[in-house]
Amino acid sequence: MTTSDGVWLKDNPFHFSLPILLFQLTVIFVVSKLTHAVLRRLGQPLIISQIMAGIIVGPDMLSRNLKFQYLIYEPQSYEQLSIVGIFGCIMYFFVVGVKADLGLIPKVGKKAVAIALFCTLLPIVSVYITATALGQKIPPRFTDTQLLLRVTSQWCLTSYAVLSAVLTELNLLSSKLGRLAMSATLIADFLHLLAASCINTYVLSVKIGSPLRGLEALSCLAALVVIIMFVLRPLVLWIIRRTPEGALLDEASFVAVLLMALVCALLAGIIGYDVFTGPFFFGLVLPGGAPLGATLVERMDRMVMGLFLPVAIVQAGTRMRMLLLTDTLRWGLFELFLVICVVSKFLGVILPCLYCKMPHRDTVSLALMMTTKGIYEIVAAVQWQDDRILYDEEYTITLLTVLVFGGGTAPMVKYLYRPEDRYVAYKRRTLQHAKPGDELRVLACIHEQDNVNTALALLQASGHSHDSPIYVYVLHLHHLIGRTDAVLHPHTCRNEPSSSVALSESDHIVNAFRRFEQKHSDGVWVLPYICISPYNTMHYDVCSLALDKKVTLVILPFHKNVKADGSIIFLNPAVQSVNVNVLRYAPCSVAILVDHGISDCGFSDGGLLVHRVAVYFVGGPDDREALAYGVRMADHAAAELTVVRFLPPKEWRVEGREERIDDRVLMHFQRERVDGKRVVYREEVVKDGEATVAVIRKTSHQFSLLIVGRRQGEESPVTAGMSMWNEYPELGVIGDMLASTDFGGQASTLVVQQQQRVIRTQSTDDPESTRPRTRTRTPTPTPSPTGKRVVPRQADDY
Repeated sequence: MTTSDGVWLKDNPFHFSLPILLFQLTVIFVVSKLTHAVLRRLGQPLIISQIMAGIIVGPDMLSRNLKFQYLIYEPQSYEQLSIVGIFGCIMYFFVVGVKADLGLIPKVGKKAVAIALFCTLLPIVSVYITATALGQKIPPRFTDTQLLLRVTSQWCLTSYAVLSAVLTELNLLSSKLGRLAMSATLIADFLHLLAASCINTYVLSVKIGSPLRGLEALSCLAALVVIIMFVLRPLVLWIIRRTPEGALLDEASFVAVLLMALVCALLAGIIGYDVFTGPFFFGLVLPGGAPLGATLVERMDRMVMGLFLPVAIVQAGTRMRMLLLTDTLRWGLFELFLVICVVSKFLGVILPCLYCKMPHRDTVSLALMMTTKGIYEIVAAVQWQDDRILYDEEYTITLLTVLVFGGGTAPMVKYLYRPEDRYVAYKRRTLQHAKPGDELRVLACIHEQDNVNTALALLQASGHSHDSPIYVYVLHLHHLIGRTDAVLHPHTCRNEPSSSVALSESDHIVNAFRRFEQKHSDGVWVLPYICISPYNTMHYDVCSLALDKKVTLVILPFHKNVKADGSIIFLNPAVQSVNVNVLRYAPCSVAILVDHGISDCGFSDGGLLVHRVAVYFVGGPDDREALAYGVRMADHAAAELTVVRFLPPKEWRVEGREERIDDRVLMHFQRERVDGKRVVYREEVVKDGEATVAVIRKTSHQFSLLIVGRRQGEESPVTAGMSMWNEYPELGVIGDMLASTDFGGQASTLVVQQQQRVIRTQSTDDPESTRPRTRTRTPTPTPSPTGKRVVPRQADDY
């Protein structure tokens, strides 16, 4: 019986399969969520929490109660629960396959290939040597059931599905080490798929006793590959071409793709392979990203990852029998081979990394990433137990090993590897400390086309000449949806749309900058890049490109723009966190541009859109950097510049080191730049923040651009009381006020922060460099004969 008539008709709902199934799903969901709420504070991945939830629900804990045990393990409903879990795994492996990018394989370097080969072959060799040395001590069951061969085949591999899930939780997909690990894993998985086909053919030949039947099974696998490549894949590509750019798949197309994935699972099961093999390979040959990958993420991720997949993992945990682990001799030898696989795999990653002279900390972190365990090993263990290859003790010890290595590697990687340590620069990259005539390297970050005109207007006002050119690195930032491989590469732009492929948003953005370059060909060079990354790790790509290209200034768009008509345009709220992280880790100066209507003017061919500039100067490194930018505009772009310095009453002033530097910089500015006409300097004495706001409100409408320093964490009497209303900390107190719609200003605002993360020498050529610098996990300085503190550079990027 499936459904009950209810308790009012004296039916016991828990004598029917559907109420029991719903009860099981509810228990699994609640216990797994509660378990993860506790274990995530210890840095544990989600899948480890789900295995622990299975142990809690299992026969060693909650199911010791016979009534509860009946509800969880009632045979008919338990089979239905298993089917729900298997369906979840099928969909999960299909989605992971779609998110993978096979285009990485031709682009990987020798290092990734070497790591993939060593970490795959060394465990196989180590297990073979150990088995040969033990000889007769190995139980016949290990060889009769091909258990040793299966274990070696599965545990010598780092599953792409496992590693992508771990790196996503650790926010390391966009890091250099994360990209290397993903590339090596993808190569290893591809080679393992071929090797597994040969091994399965051998196993079938032994079971059936006829090599010919084994070859027939291999031929069936080849036929499945042909169907996927030449029938199903073209159908999906046709569906994708029919989908408008930026849209998701329609309902009929989405259902059709899912049915194709289920057909692949059915065919794989019919020919004797795992039902996950067909959907995973089908997903691999399909293009990730929009629209297919984005549709799967939008419509399936929450259901699969939130309900179906936890059913499979928690149910695997309920099969564990911890109380049976009393006889070490029965499971000790099996555990020995598991540990040998993991340890030799760890060494297989270490050896090529040491040969390539990678930093030791990065080497160990990469080895830990490659030895992590998760859903791939769990699904394999469940299948071995169903096939009666593993006893209960061996199954339990297998999942305990997954718990140890899966739960141990993630916190260790998080502790050892910090990608932001790479972004500590070794020299000043600021506008204030640039020499006259130096080129200006700018990284302009663009999220959408509305940011283009604003950025171009600012670059036009920045000034350029043959002697002082501007190198503009344009970085179009995309949110990573529907794929697991973050992308950062130069953009190849199509100038004209073809009949089959229309211009993308990136093409339109880059074409606008190209036209700007052509108009100012005497001193502007544009180099476009594209970045596809999750928002929570997008700052890694921005900082990495800024460091590699020796950029002086990163320009970021504010996540909220106020148009000339008063309307407000919001970017994704996650853009704000990107800006905050770039400010924290950038190896150069950073500016956030708040658009209050420049973009509405369009990009004019005549004159400056930003022609009157004001710098509001309070004091400190950020304000000095803002002043340096304003001076460049006045020198190179012929813009009118007004510098307004806010001073407290004379009796409140403090003569500290920063104040003396401010005075010296402003005296030099007045002597060399101020002419009273195009470049004006004046001082305003104010007692508190209210008086400062009054001055800014009175003068700001006269200008088209206001430049202020961020001054985060720096207090001054002239801004007293302003911080209590600070809504956007990334803008500082004055920038936050100017960005507010309540302030009513029409001028756009540029909030500048001077470079923070730099390692300096003791005897610097710049006596004004007094700001404390961040030092995070950098190599230890060593003394040199010249008396300078020399910091050894790290190895080349990998």
